[in-house]
Amino acid sequence: MLKTLRQIAVIAAVFALGTTAQTAPMKPQDVTDLNKISAYLNAITSMQASFVQVGPNGELDQGTIYARKPGRLRFEYAPPSPYLIVSDGVTIAVANSKMRTVDRYPLVDNPLSLILREGVDLAKDARITSVERQPGMLRITATEKSGPMKGQVTLIFGHPSTELRQWIITDAQGLQTMIALKNTKTQLELSPQLFILQDVDKFGRRNE
Repeated sequence: MLKTLRQIAVIAAVFALGTTAQTAPMKPQDVTDLNKISAYLNAITSMQASFVQVGPNGELDQGTIYARKPGRLRFEYAPPSPYLIVSDGVTIAVANSKMRTVDRYPLVDNPLSLILREGVDLAKDARITSVERQPGMLRITATEKSGPMKGQVTLIFGHPSTELRQWIITDAQGLQTMIALKNTKTQLELSPQLFILQDVDKFGRRNE
């Protein structure tokens, strides 16, 4: 369970930046690029994408993510993974189809509470430690020195076109998880039902 929550916390890292005052001076080009990425993230009101996830030991998962501001998220893992994770903006529900369970966590007690935050301003975020330009891509690295998301996240965008392509999370132990997106669509009309997950009783039946 905790492993699964850590895996989807990388999603939170993508949208959680922009809450702390920047203390180190940045190059003008860095500020320009970060402002462009911030505008891109702030313009996204909803999103759907396929993903491929590679874990620290080479384990491979894939599935589909649906997101809608503010705070709605559906993270579907394809079989054989038994997990489905849904945030309704108030709580996070983690369903395990193998165990026939649904566990719920307060959104405020989890990194997912920062998902799809409005008003992202990367140029003023003290956690940004690196802006790298490579052929066809822009890599932005942020470092969290404490708390449940302690470690680093590197966001990789298309460049000069702006599109989130993948991110790499490095935890406090140096273990890395990579998620790559494809077939990303934004500004969609997503059904509210995507962000509702019913409980399951001890017999595996959905409670109405």
